[in-house]
Amino acid sequence: MKKWLSHTNSTVLSVAVIGIFILLTLFLNSLGGFQLDLTSNKQYTLSDQSLTAIKNVKDDVNILVLTVENANNTVLNREVTDMVEEYTKRNSKLKLKQYNLTQEPALASKYGITGSSIVLEQGDQHKVIDIASLFTATGDGSDGSYQFTGEEKLTQALMNMSSTEMHKMVFLTGHEELSLDQMTTLQSSLEQNNVQTEELQLNQAGKVPEDADVLAIIGPQRDLSDTEMKAIRTYLSNGGKLLLSLGFVEDMKSSWKNIDALMADYGVVDEHAVMVDNQQASTMGPLWVVPEYGTHAITDKLAASQLYPMLSLSIALTSKEQDKYTLSPLIHSSDDSYGETNIGGLLQNETTNDAEEDIQGPVELGYAADTTDGKPKAVILGSSIFMQDSEIANGGNRDFILNTVNYLSEKEDGLTIRPRVQAGYEMAYLNGEQARTIFFVAIVAFPLIFVILGVLLWWRRRRV
Repeated sequence: MKKWLSHTNSTVLSVAVIGIFILLTLFLNSLGGFQLDLTSNKQYTLSDQSLTAIKNVKDDVNILVLTVENANNTVLNREVTDMVEEYTKRNSKLKLKQYNLTQEPALASKYGITGSSIVLEQGDQHKVIDIASLFTATGDGSDGSYQFTGEEKLTQALMNMSSTEMHKMVFLTGHEELSLDQMTTLQSSLEQNNVQTEELQLNQAGKVPEDADVLAIIGPQRDLSDTEMKAIRTYLSNGGKLLLSLGFVEDMKSSWKNIDALMADYGVVDEHAVMVDNQQASTMGPLWVVPEYGTHAITDKLAASQLYPMLSLSIALTSKEQDKYTLSPLIHSSDDSYGETNIGGLLQNETTNDAEEDIQGPVELGYAADTTDGKPKAVILGSSIFMQDSEIANGGNRDFILNTVNYLSEKEDGLTIRPRVQAGYEMAYLNGEQARTIFFVAIVAFPLIFVILGVLLWWRRRRV
């Protein structure tokens, strides 16, 4: 009788355990995509912008992750794959497909890719994200830490995939401006944002294309001609928008008649002074400025994320009273800065703050001009080098200029998601004895202990 009761209790207990396990499984399954992200940098937590973009995907999108596998990029490939999986968990319309690029030459040829990439494919259209562009070393890179901007680019690509809205931005040439060949990263980022780019030789074209949303003049070294000035003003008076970003020129005070006049149309004054910021002197050098933001739609998200541009050879700007446009300061230098007006001395590495002649900090370095009914009209910046390929990855340079273009293009869905910073991975090197000890404890000792305990329990219960 006692033995029968013991077996009955064991059976009831086993059934209860199995029942609890089934109920717990059903409960966890009912939670859907619920998960706790306990990683220090919230590696598996998507931003609200990304969650909204994922939710808005209505048609099937294949997300192809094509990677080149080797010992150097295993961790990075894994990070990309994990990120894409987080997207596909949240919308069944998103399908993840993984390929080894070296084994898929047909796919590489189809999408025109030569390195590890993410391809978003929907119907006949596709967008390619270069995986190498998602990782940027932080600091000098010696500790292996890096920034990961995968979420921002994947979310933006998803949004652009479902959008038919296209914009056109033309870059003026002919005055030694920065060319698109010097700004390939910016050009690629704009195209990912559905902004078509092309260069414009105004002397040949005769006018700014009427379908251009924004005319960009980036770092001109020579002044505009009177004919070009007339064509630009005609374009702007017909609803066009202007992005004018100055570059350092030794004789700008005497030679920029039309450029200064174009800025003056919007109430911005070029002080022809190069910024010297003593706050940056001990780190990057006195000709560098990491400006503070003013309050504006272009800068508010960046300020909240503490993403600041890093500018060099910036030109001091001020404003004057006018009633046609509303001017908003975007960025300004520190209190410990000044605009050097003695350009000749500066070129000889001689600069002192002359309170009588120089522009005293903080100094404005950028303005946004809006029409009286609140529509964006122009953005005028005192620096342009930060857009070129060698500088755009620094600090918040890329985010700042993309936000500026999105604002001028009236793209309300332009977004900035703060890059995720990953600490460098540390390698543990084991000698043969340490490896054998770990193997014996993990594979042999622990399982053997549980086996012995099980046998002892069985033997004891058998004797009862």
